Amino acid sequence: MKKIFFILAAAAMVACQGNNPVNPEEDKNTTFDKARYFEILGTNTVPNVEGENSDQPFTMDSVRAEVLITTDSTVSVNLYQINFSSKMPVTIDMTIPDVAFSRLTNGIVLSGDSIIPMMGTRPVDRYLISHLDGSLTADSFRIVNNYGPYQGCIYAGAVTKMLESN
Repeated sequence: MKKIFFILAAAAMVACQGNNPVNPEEDKNTTFDKARYFEILGTNTVPNVEGENSDQPFTMDSVRAEVLITTDSTVSVNLYQINFSSKMPVTIDMTIPDVAFSRLTNGIVLSGDSIIPMMGTRPVDRYLISHLDGSLTADSFRIVNNYGPYQGCIYAGAVTKMLESN
């Protein structure tokens, strides 16, 4: 009986290890200047939207994001499983494409106007981002933007991974 228990325990440990594959592209020596891909874990906050958020900001924790430097002057921001209101029945994955950026000594500054976000390959005009400001450093990421009727939305989080490519 003990042999069967140890065999099952060993099999379970091997199975669990199989769920966490090692990423061969991950470079522990990647510096901010070399990185072109960033993973972030943060909070999405939407100020009160009359009639939607019960007169309080709507906050969603543990929202995963990715920032990809796509050209020498633009990034793409992916936000996963977010929503904007307590009345929104589902979460969505959203991409904010072609956000302009400029480099500073210790990070980059993001900005943009009239950006149409994407859900998959489909543009979503009703969430037109009329204005976006933000910053990215080796430690943190923050954007403030206006998604259609949702004005002054803030996503802020900690950078959890940097890679030279994704």
